[in-house]
Amino acid sequence: MDDEIDLRDIFRVLWKRRLMILGIFVVAVLIAGVISFAMTPVYRVSSIIALGNFEEPVYTSQVSVKNIILSDGFLLVVFEQIRPNATSSEFAAFKNSVKVEAIKNTDKLIEISVDTPKRQEGMAAVEKIIGLFANRSEDTYNKHKRILSNQLAVTEERLKAMESEINLTFEALMNIQDSPGSSDAETELRFSRTLDRLNGMQTQRSAMIDKSLDLQKQLELLRHQETIQPIREPVSPIWPRKTLIVGIGGMLGLMVGILAAFLREELGRPAE
Repeated sequence: MDDEIDLRDIFRVLWKRRLMILGIFVVAVLIAGVISFAMTPVYRVSSIIALGNFEEPVYTSQVSVKNIILSDGFLLVVFEQIRPNATSSEFAAFKNSVKVEAIKNTDKLIEISVDTPKRQEGMAAVEKIIGLFANRSEDTYNKHKRILSNQLAVTEERLKAMESEINLTFEALMNIQDSPGSSDAETELRFSRTLDRLNGMQTQRSAMIDKSLDLQKQLELLRHQETIQPIREPVSPIWPRKTLIVGIGGMLGLMVGILAAFLREELGRPAE
């Protein structure tokens, strides 16, 4: 029974002070809205790149690349290109705005992003980061590509020489069969030795062909850094989240309104 009376008293107070509660709620929502619209919007500019697959973990490992890009020396070069006369505090703010994250369930994809109120500057920063890293890794990529190309050229030269030697050996084998004036035992021995030599050279030739095909495949699959998701100018800011701020303001306003309603009701009671 007491519970019923208490609930009735609560609803009675809420209904009696409904205009005050509603007023505080509306004011809180308006204040939150004004604050959210007055805050400087922050945009996220991002791009996704695929790292190269050449044999150099420094430039092809997600962890290593993240450490390189987020290093002070690397970011300072980028920052000086987009803001030549900036201060150290501005550089610190810029460094904190740069993020490098590995794409989940991949070993070569990373996302580079910059959070900034200036969209054009953010786009320029991401572009400079990607370009600078590509330039630094290009020498290593080209070196690895030259090594594979040289190995392929040497293998193909050896393969040509081997094919010429095989042809000569095959001709010698045919001549042995057709040569008169030799005993059958001597001819058979020469034929057997030449045939063994020919089989050995053909085995080597097959190995060279396999090596040549493998090197060609490696060259075809060799990749430098590639842009998977290009830079786009962001339309919507990531901060402030106006709906969230207004929602929180409304909830706080409602709570304050209810508290004020009961407080005023309590203070309005006559003293016993």
